[in-house]
Amino acid sequence: MLRAFVLAALALAPVGALAEAGSADYAYVSALAAEGFEPFAVSQVGNASFGMRKGAEMYLCFIIDTNENQTRRQTVLLAELAGKAPDRAVPNIPLVCVLTQ
Repeated sequence: MLRAFVLAALALAPVGALAEAGSADYAYVSALAAEGFEPFAVSQVGNASFGMRKGAEMYLCFIIDTNENQTRRQTVLLAELAGKAPDRAVPNIPLVCVLTQ
């Protein structure tokens, strides 16, 4: 409901009333957590996994994984379940967060 209201308001707003999108460097979720940002739930807005917030600053966070890394993790974890994992090292799951405005 809120999403529909926001979309309707944007559709009816004069073009000049919409702010230009700025830009900022993305941040890794671990860096934001170290800076005191706290996670918050999102409703899959823009396919985000979750958000991070500190005061008025908010980031939306996304998984940026590769098929190769997913396959490697799955192979190692399935081998572990079968009791045949020679190594427990797996690729980390990269989560990057983008500043909202």
